Amino acid sequence: MDRLEQPLPCISVHSLTGCAGEELVILENLQKALPLVRVVSFPFAQSANEMRPVDIAFVEGSVSQPHDLEKLKAIRATARWLVAVGNCAVWGCVQGGVCRRFTPEQMARDVYGQDNQIAALPSAPLDKYVRVDVKLSGCPIDAGQFLSVLASLLKDHLPYITHKPVCLECKLKENGCVLVEKNLPCLGPITAAGCGALCPTFGAACYGCWGPCEAPQMEAMEIVLKEKGYAIDEVISRLTAFGIPQEIYSRDKPLELKVSRQ
Repeated sequence: MDRLEQPLPCISVHSLTGCAGEELVILENLQKALPLVRVVSFPFAQSANEMRPVDIAFVEGSVSQPHDLEKLKAIRATARWLVAVGNCAVWGCVQGGVCRRFTPEQMARDVYGQDNQIAALPSAPLDKYVRVDVKLSGCPIDAGQFLSVLASLLKDHLPYITHKPVCLECKLKENGCVLVEKNLPCLGPITAAGCGALCPTFGAACYGCWGPCEAPQMEAMEIVLKEKGYAIDEVISRLTAFGIPQEIYSRDKPLELKVSRQ
């Protein structure tokens, strides 16, 4: 068969419990990929959708309800590659961080009353329930990283995703260090790069929404923050607000990253 007559690879884009920020990024950049792929399911953007085998499935949002889990398992069963897109899908984000102080039953009772029939699960990232092939952090994701991941998987290659700290991106952009020069509680030294150092570029402190970098130097971070009047517990609280498990950092061995990274 002539190369031009071969069927296009199929992709799908799905949402669980999340804000749809990742879907917006994908939608805004999908035109660049359409000559190379066929979109068989994207409920956020089109009305005709099929749950059928695809080459790549992009899933945003966390598993927070029973129907999320049922949907995720169906997606995994029909996808050759499954990509978790965004902080919710990779780490659990706000609903997995802030809400971990309460049980789903408590929240349903407080919001909907004692006699509610709401079924909920503790919010969790996708890899708690299914195999995830690629984890693409972000809140929301970076368009360039999305297109790079898509291009790699279309060539049957797992993509390279950097887990160097945001400080590297600040250096490349020749930003002044907001931690040193402005005494702001910037989490760039322990946060994974990928956002292009967006917040520090505009003079604001990084607040860790991309998740932890590889081997975060928590001991050094604690020393610097103490010198500036900040407590490391406050920093960990800010990280866990985005769903980063507190146990990811060993307080006895603060340099040890206790989970594997994609």
